[in-house]
Amino acid sequence: MLITASFLIACAPAANNSNASKPANAANAANTSNTNAGANSAAVEADIKKLVNETAAALAKNDADALDKIYSDNYMLVNTDGSVQNKTDRLASIRSGDTKFDSFAYDEINVRSNAEGTGAVSIARATATGINKGKKIEGTIRVTQVWSKTKDGWRQVSGQATPILASSADASKPAANAAATETNANAGK
Repeated sequence: MLITASFLIACAPAANNSNASKPANAANAANTSNTNAGANSAAVEADIKKLVNETAAALAKNDADALDKIYSDNYMLVNTDGSVQNKTDRLASIRSGDTKFDSFAYDEINVRSNAEGTGAVSIARATATGINKGKKIEGTIRVTQVWSKTKDGWRQVSGQATPILASSADASKPAANAAATETNANAGK
């Protein structure tokens, strides 16, 4: 969460300050022009979406070696149960079978990157089946991933998984059932 908050703050536009009207020195002017040029956000988005799908494929195959290349050395994951794993713990859990997926896929992938093209956040919906620490995994999960561009390419530095408890369609079913029950009860009067 701290990494995500830091990333979002870093991506926010600069606040209007009283120094804005003062002339910038040459170094600051160069930095400003480089920042304004910006990275190709469409290319960053395509790269991250590809990596999100590669992550899903690796999880579906329980391929810890592939995940080792995707996760940064300082990777942290907040699981659906609130537990936290670092890269070593996550890979060990997959290798031992403590975490084992029968299926895993992402959709609804949204990506935002910083202006420099060195950081990105992806939010997606995962559909998964399997086990984690002896508990059954089945259903949909909202997943937030933080990505950093390193000398070795993009690496996932953080992940957060939150179960999706009910879709809007499912949420309307109890109301519809309650209405039907009420109608049936009134019909008997």
